[in-house]
Amino acid sequence: MHNFFRRLQWKLTFSYALVTSATVIILIAVLVAVALWAEVSSSNRTYSSFFWSKTAFQDNVPFLLDNPEALQAWLDRVYAVGFDWNDIQSYAVRESLDYANTVKTGTRISVLNPDLTLIAAVPPLEPELVGTPFKPREVSGLALESILDAAQVGDKNYAAQSQQLSDGSYVAAFPLRSSDDQPVAAIVVYQLQPIRFVTPSNMHLYSVFFLGVLSIMLAVSLPVGALFGWLASRGLRRRLASLSAAAQAWSQGDFSVSPRDTSGDEIGELTRNLAGMAAQLQALLSTHHELARVEERNRLARDLHDTVKQQTYATRMQLSAAKNLIKINPETAVEHLEAALQLNRETQQELKLIIDELRPAALEGKGLAQALVEYAARWQEHSGIKVETAVRGERALPLDVEQALYRVLQESLANVARHAEADAVIVTLDVAGARVTLTIADNGRGFEPAAIAPNSLGLTGMKQRLREVGGELCVESTLAIGSKIIAEVQLGKRVE
Repeated sequence: MHNFFRRLQWKLTFSYALVTSATVIILIAVLVAVALWAEVSSSNRTYSSFFWSKTAFQDNVPFLLDNPEALQAWLDRVYAVGFDWNDIQSYAVRESLDYANTVKTGTRISVLNPDLTLIAAVPPLEPELVGTPFKPREVSGLALESILDAAQVGDKNYAAQSQQLSDGSYVAAFPLRSSDDQPVAAIVVYQLQPIRFVTPSNMHLYSVFFLGVLSIMLAVSLPVGALFGWLASRGLRRRLASLSAAAQAWSQGDFSVSPRDTSGDEIGELTRNLAGMAAQLQALLSTHHELARVEERNRLARDLHDTVKQQTYATRMQLSAAKNLIKINPETAVEHLEAALQLNRETQQELKLIIDELRPAALEGKGLAQALVEYAARWQEHSGIKVETAVRGERALPLDVEQALYRVLQESLANVARHAEADAVIVTLDVAGARVTLTIADNGRGFEPAAIAPNSLGLTGMKQRLREVGGELCVESTLAIGSKIIAEVQLGKRVE
C-alpha cells in the first residue's frame, strides 16, 4: 500500500488537492482580513474624532447648560465613575464603545461658554473661578490656545486633533451644539487615554464566517482538486509507463518495442530522443556483433591454418610417400601409413577442440567452475597433457563474466597445446569478494613476452573480452620454466 501511494499519479493527485485547498484557505483569509481592515479603518474615524467621548458630552452638556447645578452633578458622576450606560441613550453610541477612546480617569474636565468663560469643572475649582475666563496655562499648565480658537468657530476636526502629552494621552477642546444647524453652545476641554486598538466586539462573527466558509470550500475543493489531479496525471502516467516498458525491453536486448509520443512537451521530446538513441544502440550492437563474428572467423581460420591444414598437408605427404614405396619397399610404406593415421587422429582431436570452443552453451545450466573442470578434463583427454584444477570461493557470476573467462581458458589451453611443449597445466579459479581471478600456468618451454606481436589475435582477443567486462589480462613467462596467464575481473566494473 505504501508503494502504491508512492506512484507519480497519486503524488500529483495529493499535490493538486493540497494546492487547491491551500489556495482556498489563503483566499478566504485574505477576504476576512480585507473585511476586518475595512471595519477597523471605519472605526479609526471613531478614534480620530473621539466619537464616544464627544458624543457623550454632545448628548448631555448642551441640555444641562441652563441648570449649572445639574451640569456640575453630571460632571461629578462622570469624574467619579465614568460615563454611565443610563446616560447614553443612543444605540449607535453604545455599539461604538468597544472602539472608542475613553476619558482618562482622574483628569480635569472643563465646560466653557463659546467666549471661553468657565461654566463648570471637575474636580471642582474655587467657586470664584466659575464665570471667569478660562486660563488653561494656569489650570493645566498647557498652551491650548490653538485648539480653543478652533473650537470657538466650530471646527471639530482641528479641535479634535488635540494636543498629545508625554504619556501618550490627549487634551481635546470640542465644540458642542444642540443640533448641527445651531451655533456652538459650549466647549468641553478634557483629557483622553492614549489611542489603543481594541478587538472588535464582533470578532467572533469573523471567526464563525471564516470557519464556516473554510469548511464548505474545503469540502468542495479537496475532492475537486484530487479529481483534477488524478485525471491530469493519468495520461502522464501512461506515457511514462510506456517509456519505462520500452527502456526495460531495450535493457534486455529487445529493440522491437518502440514508444510513440507525438506531443510537443518535454516527455514527448524525451521519448523521441530515447527512441533515436535506441535505434543507434541497436545499430551499434549489430556492428559489434558483426565485428565479433568477423574476429571469430579470423581466429577460426588461423586455428585451422595452424593445426588442421598443416596436419592435413603432412598426412597427404605421408600417404604420397607410402604410395610411392608400397611396391618397392612395403615395410617403409607401412611406416608412412602409420604416421598418416597418427596425423589423422591428431587432426580429429584438433577439430573436436575447435568445435568445443565454438559451443559456449557449455556454460548453460552450469556455473563457471563446473564448466571449467569439465572442459579441462576433455582437453586433457584430447591433448594428452595433464591438467590440475582448483576452485576457491565458488559462486554464481554474471553470464558475460563467465563467458569471457571461459573463452580465456579455451584460448590459453589451445596455445599450450600448440606452442608450450608442456606436460602439465594448473588451472585455478579464485572468487574473493568482488574480484574473480583465473590463472592458467604450464611447465612448458616458455617465451619472451616482449617478442609477442602487438597484433597477436589470441592475446588481443582475450584482452578485448576481459576489457568489455571490466577485467585485465596479465601474461608472465620464463624461458625453459613455463608461462602463466592471469585473467582478473572486478565485478560491477565495465569499460564502455
